[in-house]
Amino acid sequence: MAAIGTDTVTSIARQFVLPEIHDQIYASNPITFRLLAAKKKMIQGGTQIEVPLMYKRFGHGGSYRGFDLLTVAPVDTIKNAVFDWKQYGVTVAVDGLTLLKTDSPDAIANLITTQFAQARMELAEHLGDGIWSDGSNAKDITGMEAAIDDGTIAATYGGITRSSNTWWKSQVDSSTTTLALDKLNALQGSAIKGAKSTSLIVSGRDQYNRYWKLVQANQDFQVMAGGHDEQLASAGFTNILFNNIPWVVDSHVPLGDGSNTKIYMLNEEYMFLAVSPRADFRLEDFQTPANQAALV
Repeated sequence: MAAIGTDTVTSIARQFVLPEIHDQIYASNPITFRLLAAKKKMIQGGTQIEVPLMYKRFGHGGSYRGFDLLTVAPVDTIKNAVFDWKQYGVTVAVDGLTLLKTDSPDAIANLITTQFAQARMELAEHLGDGIWSDGSNAKDITGMEAAIDDGTIAATYGGITRSSNTWWKSQVDSSTTTLALDKLNALQGSAIKGAKSTSLIVSGRDQYNRYWKLVQANQDFQVMAGGHDEQLASAGFTNILFNNIPWVVDSHVPLGDGSNTKIYMLNEEYMFLAVSPRADFRLEDFQTPANQAALV
């Protein structure tokens, strides 16, 4: 039984589970999908992930005439943010007695696919939580709540202290208590630099519904709750627009005041999720523990 069961389980896992797990987890929640559909960066090795940041202008140059001397002094305008690699995994285990009861290809297929379906959902939740984490757990992804902050939650991000590097702070409105279109517009405007601006707005369902109600009650307002982002819609994520920017719901968005979720306005040009090609949803072979009648 053990040899037949082991071979069948391994074969079924590789044939039916592995080809599906990648896409099904990546499309499990909108921000995981958005980052990995368009902002996934494969990085080969390295003890850490380093991101160079151009944080200030040269500070010299400009108009000149004839034999005027030009400034050639070097200027340091780059700092590196540093991040550690993070790992996520879910274990699927089948005991020997269950293998005896399901010792046929069809029965084992049903068992294994059900187990892996639950494992996919579990891993998707862990990734979703990690992407929105505040960085307080060193094993988690250094998530959005640490990245999109003014130093209140994460005084240091990527190894750079925000208090002495104010350019590393996000625009944060912590005083508005009632959602209003002018407040949303002001926050978005504060984050515009030339042609670089917000490309995605994310909140919980509560704030999404409040915004929908606001624009429905102001039918003469030039930005309506109509239209959608094609990429998000193609993956099944409902979204509406604010200033032509897609607004989407993510259940992992953290609370802002204990009962209402925060609203994040993200510029995706400066965001990516680093992934190692050696561990991009790797499925390991089932193994038999030395002291158990089981497959893990």
